[in-house]
Amino acid sequence: MVPILEARNVTKRFPGVLANDRVSFSLNEGEILAFLGENGAGKSTLMNILYGLYSQDEGEVEVRQMPVEINDPNDAIELGIGMVHQHFQLVPVFTVAENIVMGTEPTRFSFSWKTMGIAGGASALLFFLGGMLTLDHPLLWLRAAFAAGAAVAALYGLFVFLGYLSRLLAFKLYFPLVTIGSGLLFFFSPIIVGLWTVLVGAKDFDALSLVPSTVDASRIPLLVSLTLLFAIVSYPMLRVVTTALDRRTAARRIRELSDQYGLVVDPDAVIEDIPVGVQQRVEIIKTLYREAEILILDEPTAVLTPQETEELFEIMRGLVAQGKSIIFITHKLKEVMTIADRVVVLRNGRVVGETTPAETSEEELAEMMVGREVALVVDKGPASPADVVLEVSNLTADDQRNQPALRGVDLFVRAGEVLGVAGVQGNGQTELVEVLTGLRQATGGSVHILGQEMTNAKPRAITELGVAHIPEDRQRDGLVLSFPIYDNLILQTYYEPPFAQRAGLQFDQVYKYAGRVSEEFDVRTPSIALPAQNLSGGNQQKVIVAREFSRPIKLLIAAQPTRGLDVGSIEYIHKRLIQKRDEGVAVLLVSVELDEIMAVSDRIAVMYEGKIVGTVDADKISREELGLLMAGAQLGEKGGVSVG
Repeated sequence: MVPILEARNVTKRFPGVLANDRVSFSLNEGEILAFLGENGAGKSTLMNILYGLYSQDEGEVEVRQMPVEINDPNDAIELGIGMVHQHFQLVPVFTVAENIVMGTEPTRFSFSWKTMGIAGGASALLFFLGGMLTLDHPLLWLRAAFAAGAAVAALYGLFVFLGYLSRLLAFKLYFPLVTIGSGLLFFFSPIIVGLWTVLVGAKDFDALSLVPSTVDASRIPLLVSLTLLFAIVSYPMLRVVTTALDRRTAARRIRELSDQYGLVVDPDAVIEDIPVGVQQRVEIIKTLYREAEILILDEPTAVLTPQETEELFEIMRGLVAQGKSIIFITHKLKEVMTIADRVVVLRNGRVVGETTPAETSEEELAEMMVGREVALVVDKGPASPADVVLEVSNLTADDQRNQPALRGVDLFVRAGEVLGVAGVQGNGQTELVEVLTGLRQATGGSVHILGQEMTNAKPRAITELGVAHIPEDRQRDGLVLSFPIYDNLILQTYYEPPFAQRAGLQFDQVYKYAGRVSEEFDVRTPSIALPAQNLSGGNQQKVIVAREFSRPIKLLIAAQPTRGLDVGSIEYIHKRLIQKRDEGVAVLLVSVELDEIMAVSDRIAVMYEGKIVGTVDADKISREELGLLMAGAQLGEKGGVSVG
């Protein structure tokens, strides 16, 4: 089979890092090719090269057996390559249609009778009122109003007409007509002024006396130059102001793509009002709108629920059935085994293996990724819960749109246990964590930590009480991306000894601490002075875990702690969570990953529409029963699940 895309010996270097080391692979038409690898293995760097965001230092890329130079995303789009990034590239306040067509907007000529009428009518009204104050006869008032309204409407019409001409034959039609028109306007302007004066009622005015009998021939070149200059300057402005987004055409094309590929979206919906799974569809339609034949999906399921993931897989199968080719980057082994045709594994920037799901297993892929045997099952003993550390009673709170997000939440977490909070994304989990950590105000209820009332307390007060927080969005809430690693490691304790003395930071203590902690928590970086934004997702998460776990804590609130991480990093995070539990820390784990909730938790509380609909022991409920609770089923009196 002839590949539609092929990379040979692609190499990319950054200061101190060899991101891609002579990587070679091929993508066949109508194929789903999965890329596996640890965080920092070079997968995203390689895809950014294919999409023109980076340039390779060595190697070559062929598309349809032709060597190509991809210098920017426009080159990639022209070659039929589209990319859906892990962090969506959407404008939240724009509609679906506006986001999809951005940069390639269909346009139409803009003219509005309504605008002409409003402008002319407003001018007529103003001149009518002015005539009442300055002129002697009602007929003159009407003449003034008529003249003003007609003049403004005519100017609007002229303006729009010039804009129309500018869209046609600019150099053959627009510039000559503007030049001739400007000249005629110069010669006949006295007559126009005279007619205006007559219309508004002035007396004893001889318009013909203003007509020049002769024109100085030496001024003609100047007049022609000035009119040409006007034409040149006005041309781009007219093109812009008389051009409007053709929303109807855009919506029609989007609906056609939606029907063709099974991507159900509403072109008129605003991005910030639609679920994450639908936003993902919008990103895919963006690539298809630009006629992409090769789709790169970078961690497309990282923020999706299990149901949304299944919907995405159906969409991918439909795209492949219609001849599209897909590069699928993921950390999730089950997804690779489910959807991929072939698998390429990267480690430390190199290709270490290529196989098919039929020829391998999850365990073999994990070992290939990490370079060692990986425990895919969490190794933990029974919990030994003690006193209650966190108690939440009848807690209520609103979301960012001032709509109820928490509707009377009741839960407790004891020292030495993990309480997992399960639920489909968007059922109040995010708001719950934000209220517990002081990042959102509660509207009712109470929060007690170690017996102290901490409802609506400041984040620092909660932190100083011994609460650690692994946030849901590590880049937005967990790190200052532009700060170096050593600064991010002391964000919670920079004002305390030994880092702070008198009015200054003790940088020697900061560097010593950061170096030790980075090594202890396996943060892979060439230097602790590297900005956090230059780390892979897994290493960014390790920085947060190192910061939160390296101080005395009594309560750990972990929200989506393994989102977007590879199997090695997931194994590491899970071990650390169980280690803290065994040290007597109360752990509140919030995750949309059912496997993670069931593997790590001792008890499970299920959230649905802002409420806890049931709390059960993790070893006394099946995955299917848990899924029913997440969908709104009720927990029966004997512990079973009842629907309806």
